[in-house]
Amino acid sequence: MTRSILTLYVFALTLVFSSIQAYASSSPVLFQDKILVVDNVKTEISLALGDKISSEIVVTGQDVGVRDFFKLFTDEVAWDNQNKEVIVKNKGKQLVISLSGKVTTQDNQIILPDGWAYLEDGKAYLKFPYLAYLFDRYGEFESDSEEYQWKEMLSFLNIEYIDTNNSSPKDRMVHSFVMIKAK
Repeated sequence: MTRSILTLYVFALTLVFSSIQAYASSSPVLFQDKILVVDNVKTEISLALGDKISSEIVVTGQDVGVRDFFKLFTDEVAWDNQNKEVIVKNKGKQLVISLSGKVTTQDNQIILPDGWAYLEDGKAYLKFPYLAYLFDRYGEFESDSEEYQWKEMLSFLNIEYIDTNNSSPKDRMVHSFVMIKAK
C-alpha cells in the first residue's frame, strides 16, 4: 500500500514538473507580458556616471543599437560574424547576444534571453524596455523571482538603475535615465 502511494506521488510530481518545463519552453519571450511597448514614439536615453550626464542617445521607437548603447559604459563590444553574436565584455564577464539562435557558452558568459534583441539591416538592436524593466529604479523583486536572478546575472554591466518616464501623450517621447556605477 505504502509503495503504491509513493509511486503515485512520484508520478504526480513528474507530471507537474514536466508541465512547468513545457510551459516555460513554449513561452515566446521572457517577461513579455510585463513590458509596456509604446508605438510611434522616440526614446531618449541619458546615461550618467556619478552626478553628470555623460551621453545621450535618441532613437525612433524603443529599441537601441546594441553597440551604440553598451560601448558607452562597458569595456568592449565585439561582433562574432561566424556565430552571429554580439559580445559585450565587462569586468571579465561577457553578455552574449545571439542573433542566430545557436548558442554555446563558456563559464564567464551570460546569454541574453531570446526575443530581447534582433538583427535588422546589418545592425543589432536591443529591446530596451526589457532592460529598463529589470533595472527599474523602483522595481522590487522577490529574491527567488526570475527578475531578481536576471538582474543579479547582469550586474557585471554596472547598471545601478534605470528610471523611465513615458511622456508620449505630451511629447511623443519616452525618457530613460540610466545610472551607471563607478568602476
